[in-house]
Amino acid sequence: MGPAREDVVPVPAGDLRSGDWDTRRQLDELFKQHSAFVARLVFRLLGREDEVDDVVQDVFVSLFGNLKRIRRPEAVRAWLATTAVRIARRRLRLRRIGFLLGRSQRVDPMSLEGRGSSAEDRLALWTVHRALEKVSANARLAWVLHHLEQEGIEEVASVLDCSKATVKRRVAEAQRKIKKALDR
Repeated sequence: MGPAREDVVPVPAGDLRSGDWDTRRQLDELFKQHSAFVARLVFRLLGREDEVDDVVQDVFVSLFGNLKRIRRPEAVRAWLATTAVRIARRRLRLRRIGFLLGRSQRVDPMSLEGRGSSAEDRLALWTVHRALEKVSANARLAWVLHHLEQEGIEEVASVLDCSKATVKRRVAEAQRKIKKALDR
């Protein structure tokens, strides 16, 4: 999922203000191809619809600054995923600090009604989200990437920049909290 180091080289990005139309078209095309993927990933990582657009925008603004450094087209999706995870991690940490300081509002996942989802499904979703709020940002990210995005342990380790053993511990930490919450 994460780009290999040899896929990225330092080259200055084109300046869209001066009319670099090839870069502008390329960015437009990349946004069309990958924005839904990034939005889905961000929603799953954060569990909040109200933050998705901002994070997607931040990811693509970052892509603008780094586009010329990505050598292989197939590395773009992995680069976007890695960047989305890093931005989501920052937001989760800030959210936790806000909760501790009493400055952040909780979002009620029960209000996240999916098409055709039953009340039981919404309750399970709410329970999972509440349990994920009680684990570290890194445990939440590892669990979401592994279980919801169905990434292998190796890919999760690459994206989170940690060892496979650390990913397994983080996934297990989140899984214990979720299981305990669902058993209630």
